[in-house]
Amino acid sequence: MKLRTKLVISQILVFLIIFIILNLLISHIVYLAVSRTDRDNAMNLNEQIMTRMEQEFAELKRFTDVVAYDEELKELIGDYMDHPSESYGAKIRLYLSSIGIDDQIRSYSVLGICIHLEEGETEEDFTTVGFSSGMIEQVNRKVRSNGQKTAGFLNPFYYKRDSQTVFGNEFNMVYGYTKPYKAGSMSGNVTVLTSFDQIIYIAEDMKDYSKDYLLLNQDGTPVPPSVDHSEIDMTEALEQITYGDTYYEGWYQEKDAIITMRSSTYGNWRIVCRQTRADILENNRLLILLDVSLVGIFGLGVILLMIPLVRRFTRPLAEVSAQMNEIARGNLEARVKIVSNDEIAEVGKSFNIMAGKLQDNIDKIIIQEKREQKMRYSLLISQVDPHFIYNTMNTITYLAQKGRNKDVIAVNKAMIEILKDRLRIEIEDVFDTVRQEINVVQQYLIIQNYRYADTFKARFSVQEEDEDLYIAKNILQPLVENALSHGILCNKDEEGEIIGGCIKVRVKREQEYLKICVKDNGVGMSEEQRKELEEPSGRYIRGEHIGIRNIKERIQYLYGEKCRFSIMSKEGEGTEVTIWLPVIIQNTTAEEYSV
Repeated sequence: MKLRTKLVISQILVFLIIFIILNLLISHIVYLAVSRTDRDNAMNLNEQIMTRMEQEFAELKRFTDVVAYDEELKELIGDYMDHPSESYGAKIRLYLSSIGIDDQIRSYSVLGICIHLEEGETEEDFTTVGFSSGMIEQVNRKVRSNGQKTAGFLNPFYYKRDSQTVFGNEFNMVYGYTKPYKAGSMSGNVTVLTSFDQIIYIAEDMKDYSKDYLLLNQDGTPVPPSVDHSEIDMTEALEQITYGDTYYEGWYQEKDAIITMRSSTYGNWRIVCRQTRADILENNRLLILLDVSLVGIFGLGVILLMIPLVRRFTRPLAEVSAQMNEIARGNLEARVKIVSNDEIAEVGKSFNIMAGKLQDNIDKIIIQEKREQKMRYSLLISQVDPHFIYNTMNTITYLAQKGRNKDVIAVNKAMIEILKDRLRIEIEDVFDTVRQEINVVQQYLIIQNYRYADTFKARFSVQEEDEDLYIAKNILQPLVENALSHGILCNKDEEGEIIGGCIKVRVKREQEYLKICVKDNGVGMSEEQRKELEEPSGRYIRGEHIGIRNIKERIQYLYGEKCRFSIMSKEGEGTEVTIWLPVIIQNTTAEEYSV
């Protein structure tokens, strides 16, 4: 990967890291920045909602005063006191029902009017049309609990469905305003009832900015539309409250929430809202999205501006890299043109000095490389002998344990013949005739036949005129050994017994190449194993086809690109290894065929 690409990718990664960190922090930053603003907004909204409620409260109080000071109503009640009769009572009910219409008050603002008067043990109740006795009793009980001689609001309550308004509408929850009343010699109170639904409708606007809110009546009891399971602790809030511009409003800061409160100038009604951190962030999600977008746009802008700058700064390094590639391709005349006085120019100067000295050292490197190649080939030759000796000594040990002394002597003689052949190997004399190589294989098979009697057979197919051709030493024996060890001996039946098989060795000249083929009908190998063996290089794993890899490296060293190597195998059917080597009629040295 080029430097300029790394720099651009680094910028992108830095931007992504910063972007992620800012995304994690931006919510906290926005919360700190807007929490006070949201608190003030909540207090303003509380004030607006309470103001609308107070308009309802004021209208209810005003109309109650209208009823309380109506002189015609007092005359009708006085006539009833002088001449109690059903007709006078009906006149009072009709008159009470018409006051609201005459005053042009909204229909839902007056659900009913109830006047309760007492003198000694005498009690009288006068109501609008539609009030039942049960309703009258419930209203009087609420008024008595509020204090008969005190003007004020009645807390909201549910009352019986056996009553209807003067307009015929059913109602469930009401509240009212009551004040002392006197007619003639009797005294008591007048109460105007109105629907509480309008207050609920107004209070539900609190949902627009808070999910946890309470509407408290004069006793401090939550009433609809307060949430059912509020997390507001009113005791703690009242103790810790910080008042605003007036004593009618205040707020309290919790750890992750803000509580705002607004009281009414009529009675002791209160609105209490709790805004959590999540609520505030939800209310400002557009601001958060805007901040994230601005950060992203700014970061992308920086990256787009930096790309041409990075290209400009790295262009001299690209020139140095290009000249280095020329050196790598063999052009030792390549030089860097110096156009500046910065650190990159110093790198270019050093490169030019290095290129000048490189030609002087190249010959020494070539000589050293040839020396290392010879040493490497010597090591490859030495890998085979310990492996073969190890297997042969195991066979001798096995025969000795069985007391087969004559067989031990025979195996030992075969091994001596093979070792005599090895002793003739020198780094400058690594080729031998096909005849001699086959003889070594036969001696090897004599040894293996003693250990694996009647387990395998061997077939040789060699043209007589090809027996005097020269091939690299010690190629056939490792191939046959692999065919036996990893093919025939690994092919076993269900009971673990060796099935046995045949190894075929074929050597034939084909024009300018000598084709050497070793085939077995053993266990075979998988396609993955075959491909691994055909790879140019691989790890030597003890006991895993070390001969094949050894042969590949040695013929590559000796013949270079003039040789070919092929492996064909199928699991359960066997393996065929084929080598094509250049035809050599007379003995030569390793140096003549080294690459």
